[in-house]
Amino acid sequence: MKHHVVIVSAHPDDMEIGMGGTAAKLVESQKTITSVVITNGGRASNPFGWTEQRMAETRREEALRAAKVLGVKEVIFLDQPDAVEEINVRVVKQQLVELLSRMQLAEVYTLDEELDRHPAHRLAGKLARECVLESGMIPTAGLWAYEIWGPLATWNRLEYIDDYVAKKMLAIAEHRSQVATIPYGEGVLGLNRWRAVFADPKASAPAGAYAEVFRRIAISPRSN
Repeated sequence: MKHHVVIVSAHPDDMEIGMGGTAAKLVESQKTITSVVITNGGRASNPFGWTEQRMAETRREEALRAAKVLGVKEVIFLDQPDAVEEINVRVVKQQLVELLSRMQLAEVYTLDEELDRHPAHRLAGKLARECVLESGMIPTAGLWAYEIWGPLATWNRLEYIDDYVAKKMLAIAEHRSQVATIPYGEGVLGLNRWRAVFADPKASAPAGAYAEVFRRIAISPRSN
């Protein structure tokens, strides 16, 4: 049985924006990655006047192309509505637990259920943690949260992505429907540059040019 890396995201472009460099790095180190996208992204930025269905179909195609850029071969779409209050939590949990139960997990990555400012991102992080716990398949190298809407105030891990930042930017650019109005690539590239430059206040020089950071998430029940 292969040691899998599973990345659980809320939207079709979350993985690429938040951890595209690290995903490409994991692929190069021969990790088997499965990307799970909870919503169909149909209600995203839409200057084209498209229907929700057309946007969802477009975003699915964009996500597949972006994953190919990074080398991620398996993308699973749960096709939930792109509105946090309409996500069928019971169905998502059933699907996620079933998926995780079939794998020998090395790592799981998701969004931060506490520190991300986007409600769908927080829900994705919560569901990922709960499903890892319920599946009983605890990842040997931990559960990690990556950052998008709001830099993490605290983090436990930093990955330099100098050799992978070009792939990350190309993958984000594949989400043409989204970067048409919001320059996600430019925004996160600035954050990744800042992370590398300000990684260590005791360092005499930065150890790299670009970096992504992650927060280790405890795999335990939480009270509401």
